Amino acid sequence: MLPLFCRAGLLLSLFLLSVSTLAQRVSSAPEQDPFPRREAQAPTRGLGNYRSHTYDDSTHTLRIRTTTGGTLRIRPWAEGVVRVEQFPAGQPVEDIPSVSVVQKPQSLAPSCKGEGWDGGPVQGQPYVGARLRNSPAALHWYLDCPGEVVIQKSPLRIGYQRCPVALTTEASSGFQLLTTGGGPAGLGVSFQLTPEEHLYGTGSRALPLNRRGRKLMLYNEAHYGYQNGEPTLNLTLPTVLSSRGYMLFFDTPAPGTLDLGATEKNILEYRGEGLDNLAYFIITGGSYAEILARYTALTGKQPLPPRWALGLIQSRFGYKTEQEMYQTAARMRRAGFPLDALVLDLYWFGGTTRQGDFRWQPEQFPNPKRMLRRLDSAGVKTVLITEPYVMRTSRNDSLVRSQNLVGRDRNGRPYTVESFWAGPATLLDMFRPPARQWLWQQYDRLKQDGVGGWWSDLGEPENQPADMHYDLGPTRRIHNAYGQAWAGILAEGYARQYPQERLFNLARSGWAGLQRLSVFPWSGDVSRSWSGLQAQVPIMLSMGLGGVGYMHSDAGGFAGSTIDPELYTRWLQMASLGPIMRPHGVVAPEPYAYPEPHQSIVRRYAHLRYELLPYLYTLAWENAQTGTPLARPMHYGETVLDPQSLEMLLAEEEQNPAIIQAARPVPTWNWNTEASSSWGTQRLLARQERLHRANNTAALTNVNDQFLLGPNLLVAPVVQPGQRRRNVVLPPGRWIDFYSHLTFSGNQTVGVAAPLAQLPLLVRAGAFLPTGPYVPTTAQYRTDTLRVRFYADESAPESSFTLYDDDGKTTLTAQNPAYHLLSFTGKVGRGRTTVQVRQSGNGYPGAPAHRTITLEIPRVTAAPAGATLNGQALAATDWQFEPTSQTLRLRFTQAEKPVTVTIQGLQLATAVVTNAPPEPLTLEAPSSSTFSRSTELRYSVHTPGAYSLLIRTAQGQVVRTFSLPAQPAGPHTLTWNGADTSGNPVPSGVYTAEMHGQHQRLVVLRN
Repeated sequence: MLPLFCRAGLLLSLFLLSVSTLAQRVSSAPEQDPFPRREAQAPTRGLGNYRSHTYDDSTHTLRIRTTTGGTLRIRPWAEGVVRVEQFPAGQPVEDIPSVSVVQKPQSLAPSCKGEGWDGGPVQGQPYVGARLRNSPAALHWYLDCPGEVVIQKSPLRIGYQRCPVALTTEASSGFQLLTTGGGPAGLGVSFQLTPEEHLYGTGSRALPLNRRGRKLMLYNEAHYGYQNGEPTLNLTLPTVLSSRGYMLFFDTPAPGTLDLGATEKNILEYRGEGLDNLAYFIITGGSYAEILARYTALTGKQPLPPRWALGLIQSRFGYKTEQEMYQTAARMRRAGFPLDALVLDLYWFGGTTRQGDFRWQPEQFPNPKRMLRRLDSAGVKTVLITEPYVMRTSRNDSLVRSQNLVGRDRNGRPYTVESFWAGPATLLDMFRPPARQWLWQQYDRLKQDGVGGWWSDLGEPENQPADMHYDLGPTRRIHNAYGQAWAGILAEGYARQYPQERLFNLARSGWAGLQRLSVFPWSGDVSRSWSGLQAQVPIMLSMGLGGVGYMHSDAGGFAGSTIDPELYTRWLQMASLGPIMRPHGVVAPEPYAYPEPHQSIVRRYAHLRYELLPYLYTLAWENAQTGTPLARPMHYGETVLDPQSLEMLLAEEEQNPAIIQAARPVPTWNWNTEASSSWGTQRLLARQERLHRANNTAALTNVNDQFLLGPNLLVAPVVQPGQRRRNVVLPPGRWIDFYSHLTFSGNQTVGVAAPLAQLPLLVRAGAFLPTGPYVPTTAQYRTDTLRVRFYADESAPESSFTLYDDDGKTTLTAQNPAYHLLSFTGKVGRGRTTVQVRQSGNGYPGAPAHRTITLEIPRVTAAPAGATLNGQALAATDWQFEPTSQTLRLRFTQAEKPVTVTIQGLQLATAVVTNAPPEPLTLEAPSSSTFSRSTELRYSVHTPGAYSLLIRTAQGQVVRTFSLPAQPAGPHTLTWNGADTSGNPVPSGVYTAEMHGQHQRLVVLRN
């Protein structure tokens, strides 16, 4: 292989409740498909071969003239980032506007010379560090070490090399899409793929992580009640991240397709509709983290959220009165659930026919300012829904039409969308300055009422006829950019009028770069079903690999009125350990609506989330700094170079304790580092490649039902009904069970208990996990008391974690860096364990003058020989060993000066578990658990072999046996027609499908 980076109830009631409602689809207006599929492949015409080239000293741009008269323009943009532009013959070579890119081209530092460079540029004088070498077959452009752009002349193809392996190479330099009459219809480009290459990203899709072998649309779509397998959802992204160490970013919001080896298995092809020119970026790096850091620098980093956004946000369709808001908040508090925000759906302005009013419904909300103030004083923010549609029944209909603030027909008249589900409406033109100004005025007025956050719904837009026109063009041209333009109104308004306040915008659509606009997206109107739940992990992770770190779902499921306490419990367990926790639905989305034990289980995990706020908030800071998502796939790899790894980069003469200490006085979240010499640079590159290989094994590269929450927690949600044990795939290193503290070796799959009350959760050996006392609202969050678990382990002799702390609400700027960093460094070995805590940063108003820290070390088998604090013996009252829980606790105070805790003779129970074999198969949710004629029974085989599936009555009697032949690994289905062994239909009732000790509940209802 080439180097990769050099969960029952009454039967009838449940059946009736299983009939889905259409939620917000209450209109009888005619329906149409607003997203027609376009499958026909257009003919193409190539852009030609190399004819000549020029180099522009002032812009550091290389131009390639082709044999057809076209032009390719290539420009290094930043370290590891190259922009390529295509201009067919007859098209002017000019700057191409972008809705995504905010970074200006960077001046690169001096770099290494490429092997074979002859000492001087071919023509002109490139910027410092760049060198161009011409040969009969190719141009070699040496950029940042070890990057190199190679332009093959015939056939003309552009590639990028690193170390010196070709990361990506075009299969064709570009081509025009042609109409049947031969005229231009768009542009495209293709790239070669290696057989072992995996492809990730492409936005929100209910598909497996690895997108290789699929053909995908780039056109944002709303699919009500979607389930697992839906290929296109509300937020597509024109980015593809490769396991080989590069990302392709097609910088246009035009409709398009990504053919990721579907038509030709080793060709990646992009086609953009209606393009006269095309720009794309090649973004490379030594890790996924580095690539995402460069991509989010290019398109904008996500600002820190207000801290309340990481709390429990409760929503439903919908709270209809002021009194209902008070009652919901009070019931959440009485039931012992935390609460940080309530979301108001469309009833706040009067319901579906009043979309576009932007005014409180006075009968139901008589005093909104008082309501908002009262809720806020209890630590509960209020989030308001708004839509881009203005109903013809709206109070603002005449205004927006007369002032031309809406989309128009071809004659320039306001376009009425007759087929919108709520009734005839117009769509605001988010690209027209007066419309943007008018909409911001509505938001600003509501903001002054005390609104805490915003919910931007239907922003694809959900129904947008193709013959509508906007300031920037017709529907299809601007469709993907619409949600982005809408989000920009809020972001720009806050930056201008509330620059010290952090914005929260709950939106479901956008485009590349939406993260910089403080968008916290959700995955759309998901079915309230197990299939809907199963789609959420890959959706979240794929968005994270596209630079969007806060993708989440309507926890519990939105579309449908089925009440399934087990499904709700499993969904909320997962959401409590995700980026955003927001229960939402048509019926019973609040946790207090569920019976015991489900209510207590959800409460436990909601409390755990609030205890983990110091960790979660630090992950939010990391995301704002580097673009690394909060939730990460199993193969993501490290984002932190710990102190031990720094030592590996020093030459022998530099391996001196004083030098090592000086090199890392405060460990930080910086996953990148600079070596002290060329020798160290090569060592760093080799280490990056080694780590990437270790994490990109076949077992890790397409795991769709578990994720890493930050660097230290492995979350394995239960996404099958009735499942009480599940397989967990472990990355390299040791992993410690969060509940039992059992230790597992990495690089294997283990079977882990998953009772209803417990979601499998593991901690990386060596990790620091900072927690705080439970508070019912983040308004009471403080860091003056912290509990930090240190999972000391001999396999991790050195480890670190840096905790971030600020006031949780003020926008951070370079001119106002008001925060604290608490860096924890641990060393284990030779009978002595040390933990050092250092504080840095300028602090912030209200920051604690000192912090009381309880250091907890689990898996300790005996009391240590002694413990000191900065060399002085710890008082007996400040440390305690609990033999029952095998936990050592040490308490100390941390202020400005560093604190070092030393433990002598720490004895750890680090023996690894050897008897946790994985389940050989997983019996999955059936196609329908309640049926009259037949259902598909689904299962996935992990260990090939012959298995049997039994159908039992509620009393345990076997009525049907399926003896299956040898089964290969992979997914399988069989159909049960509701008949017994003799072929006679079984009577109505409850049955169980049983396979290898696993069970699925079935309900047969005869007519």
